[in-house]
Order: sequence, then structure tokens, then C-alpha cells
Amino acid sequence: MNDFFWSSGHLGWGVFAIVVFSGLWLLLADVIWRLRNIKIRRLAAIMAMGWLIGNLLIVLGFGYL
Repeated sequence: MNDFFWSSGHLGWGVFAIVVFSGLWLLLADVIWRLRNIKIRRLAAIMAMGWLIGNLLIVLGFGYL
């Protein structure tokens, strides 16, 4: 198993970064949904695309693609 997922008996930094990013992204989505008048379907599509791009950047940043 590579260092992205598991390193020295614990989760790797790549997985940790994705988990933290995902939690913060969900909080951001909630704040936007509460403060802006936007349809939930449109917000979900925009946030999903941003989440995918963010995860791709994390994976690229760790050099695993």
C-alpha cells in the first residue's frame, strides 16, 4: 500500500488532507446554502464539481497521479 493511504502504521497525509478538505467543503456548502438564495440542485452540482477538483489537486500535489 502506498504512502498516500497508509504510512508507518497510520493513515497517510494524502488521505488526511482529503478528509479535512471534505469536512471544510461541507461546512462551506452549508454556509452558502444558508446565506444565499440558490436552488439546492444547482448548489449541489457546483459544490460537487469543486470538491472533485479540490481532491484532484490534493492528489496531484502529493504526486500520485
